[in-house]
Amino acid sequence: MNWLFFVPLAIAATTIPTFATNGRGEAAEPRSARAKPIQPAAPAQTNRQPAPLAAEAPKARVAPEAEKPADTAVEFLRLSRDSKNRPLSLDTAIVRYRETAQAAARAGRNKPLEVDLVGAVHLGGRAYYDALDRRFKDYDAVLYELVAPENARVPKPGHKASGAIGSAQQGLTKLLGLEFQLEQIDYTAKNFVHADLSPEEFDAAMAKRGESWWTMFTKLMREAMARAERGKAGPGNDLDLGDLFGLLFGSDREVRLRRIMAEQFTDMDMLTAAFGGEEGSSLITDRNAAALDVLTKQIARGRKKIAIFYGAAHMDDFDSRLQKEFELQPRETIWLEAWDLRGNADRN
Repeated sequence: MNWLFFVPLAIAATTIPTFATNGRGEAAEPRSARAKPIQPAAPAQTNRQPAPLAAEAPKARVAPEAEKPADTAVEFLRLSRDSKNRPLSLDTAIVRYRETAQAAARAGRNKPLEVDLVGAVHLGGRAYYDALDRRFKDYDAVLYELVAPENARVPKPGHKASGAIGSAQQGLTKLLGLEFQLEQIDYTAKNFVHADLSPEEFDAAMAKRGESWWTMFTKLMREAMARAERGKAGPGNDLDLGDLFGLLFGSDREVRLRRIMAEQFTDMDMLTAAFGGEEGSSLITDRNAAALDVLTKQIARGRKKIAIFYGAAHMDDFDSRLQKEFELQPRETIWLEAWDLRGNADRN
């Protein structure tokens, strides 16, 4: 495992940097106040009571899938390859969850509730973010992640992120020849709803768990090195001299680096082991719990078509909670190409 490559990708898949501005931009829809300090979220043991209801992009390659049985494993990231096993693209999924007929009947709904999990990578091609922006217009509410104050003004497209994580992600965009999510997605859209912790809530959640950025980093490093010792390296994890030469002097250096990182990016079970599981973490478990609190409120307000737009690393936990707590089952998947991994030779 080239774990040095995995570290920035882990950050890119789990969090959007803390953002607060008093500059220009539209105010985010406020969340209702929650008790502080935040209590660590525990895996749900019982179903929630369903809340009653009041009532295509150019050049973005899309591959719809057939309806899934409820027990089918759900994927949110995949590496597409050609017949010669060469990587073509890193793709993210939009997975539609539909309420069971029994749950809809108990809630008095004539039509089962549908919620889409929109797994994202925070660095991607411009066509990828254009495709997402166009799809978001079709939702009543798009619940988005951003560790920011409750009444913070959200960034307009083109805003440069700040802070250590934002700077790291900005650096990666240049290395990989990609775009940064905060600079491309229109967070000022009227149907966008903030569904994350504030910085104070996030700090309280970390303190409650005895976590810090350093402990989370070391936890990830331990898991990566333990997997390497167990021989759980995936394809493309060992760089040879030719790979290094290509990264330094090749004409398609950006694509070569994308390919190496994409191989690591699809290993989401490492992030689950490091930040998920029974203990959970503030980075994923507690932030997801905050998002689902907002989801419950949006359902109660009569929103009928809802998307949860979060990093792909959050999606396994969301998948489990939507099924257990909301009685929603995954039914359909649409794949969007986030990274183009085709080299110059592959296009001829």
